[in-house]
Amino acid sequence: MNRWMRSIEAYKNNKDLLTLWMNNLLVLYAFLLPISQTIKATVFATMALLFLVRGDVIHHIKNSLQNRVVRAFLYFFLIYVVGLLWSEDLRTGFDSLKNVKYGLYLILFYAIVDGRYIDKVITAFILGMLVSELTSYGMLFGIMPWKLEIGDILFYTAYAIGDPSPFLHHIHYGVALSFLVVLLGYRVVFSKETLWVKLLMSAFVVTAMANIFVTGGRTGYVTFITLILFLALFYLKKYAIAGVLALILVVSVAYNSSTIFQSKVSETKSSIEKLLSDEPDFSTSLGIRAGFYYYAFEVIKEHPIVGVGTGDSMNEIHKITPKMWTGIHAQPHEHNQYLSTLVKLGFVGLFIFLNIFYQVFRYKQEEKDLRFIQIFVVLAVGIGITMTQFNLRFFLPLLAVMLSITMIQRERRTIERIEFDEKKQTLQIIALGAFFSLTSFLNQLI
Repeated sequence: MNRWMRSIEAYKNNKDLLTLWMNNLLVLYAFLLPISQTIKATVFATMALLFLVRGDVIHHIKNSLQNRVVRAFLYFFLIYVVGLLWSEDLRTGFDSLKNVKYGLYLILFYAIVDGRYIDKVITAFILGMLVSELTSYGMLFGIMPWKLEIGDILFYTAYAIGDPSPFLHHIHYGVALSFLVVLLGYRVVFSKETLWVKLLMSAFVVTAMANIFVTGGRTGYVTFITLILFLALFYLKKYAIAGVLALILVVSVAYNSSTIFQSKVSETKSSIEKLLSDEPDFSTSLGIRAGFYYYAFEVIKEHPIVGVGTGDSMNEIHKITPKMWTGIHAQPHEHNQYLSTLVKLGFVGLFIFLNIFYQVFRYKQEEKDLRFIQIFVVLAVGIGITMTQFNLRFFLPLLAVMLSITMIQRERRTIERIEFDEKKQTLQIIALGAFFSLTSFLNQLI
């Protein structure tokens, strides 16, 4: 027993070893981002525990908070906390607080990430998206069921029959695929990988683009088009016209070959026509969102500076929304993070929220590929939250992971006295994935 206790004590005192395992867990977390929210949460809890066990917690937190982007996420969380002071519905307020807490993960991720893990984290996310994409195509072609469960254990379920978004809500999945396309596209053009690897990544770019348009998330369509236009105008520059023409070709082919894309375009057109009629119709999917804007701004006019409080936004919107618009009354949130923040916390809260984007865009990162990821993940999420919020455990964790690895240099070392072995670390990550997956599976069986 004494020997066992001494071994545990020695392990606890080996701060480099603890940091290495936290980095391994960060790679696993990135892989799980588009796949499993439950296992991902357990992985983070383990990272947080190791972070505490390693010690010097205050010191590491202070170091993280020297970064302006990290502080911007902290300010955003704190204004949600302060907004509870003038909220009547505290239960909803605390739910909203839980939704924005994921931005604080950046404090931990930034404190522990080692520069040698940057590419591992990126690759892990890409592989996670590959698993998700293969599952999506498996459902689409009838190889896999639309819902896979064994007893009480649910592995995945499509957003709807005919809409193959397996692990994520189709809004999140479309945005993730759009980000993946530009991420892989950049690596195909600028990385020093072998020809065969680049050909494989090119094929993945094509299948990911196609996957966007065979799912039903209109936000994914808009995100893809916007990111490609931004890429063409600000990165391709002299090839911008060719990039825009290629985008037009892709969208045209998608429209003529994807039934769900055609139906979404037709549905959107019909909804807009109803909204622009003499008597606007707020009953359609797009109409409900428009209705939120219309009635939310009535609330904002009464509470422009600090809003109605973290928990009261939906209650106040519902109060002034006519009963006939049952679709608006049935919604649990505003379907727009900017609007939600504005109603909850006024222009003060919105300014603090937008400060996150401002701090990222002014951030100085000399490594071009990391700066590219930094800009495009923020753009992708920034577009995505125009149609949803930080409420389904994907957008904020994605931001926290990608920003943590793009705000450092590859030369950064948080693991100093352990010889780094690529093969060994990869096997450790695989073992961690198997362990957490088995533990989750057994936990659901019990």
